[in-house]
Amino acid sequence: MTKLLIVLVAGTGIALAGAPVASASEDAFIKAIDSLDYYAIDCPGCVEDALDVGYRVCEAFDAAGDTAAIREVLRSYNGPGQSNPEYHATLFAQYAADELCPQHDGKIGPL
Repeated sequence: MTKLLIVLVAGTGIALAGAPVASASEDAFIKAIDSLDYYAIDCPGCVEDALDVGYRVCEAFDAAGDTAAIREVLRSYNGPGQSNPEYHATLFAQYAADELCPQHDGKIGPL
């Protein structure tokens, strides 16, 4: 399956200069996202963008729960014509909960 090119909503990019080194949980999150073979993470800035979306997913979990977290992924990535965007967005949100905001781990049940 072709990896979905990341197109983030305007104004959500992260400055690359002085970017902090990824933590172990961030590394695990990126590996999990890469395992989907759906979201592009090997382009310049794509890892940082995925982490940004992952942390916004955590904020959506905090504010409004699992449905809002999944909607945040769908809103953040633009890939018309890609197969199963809701399924992949759900997995993305689940991986974010598992690795970036473990207080939300398990809020999305098995797929």
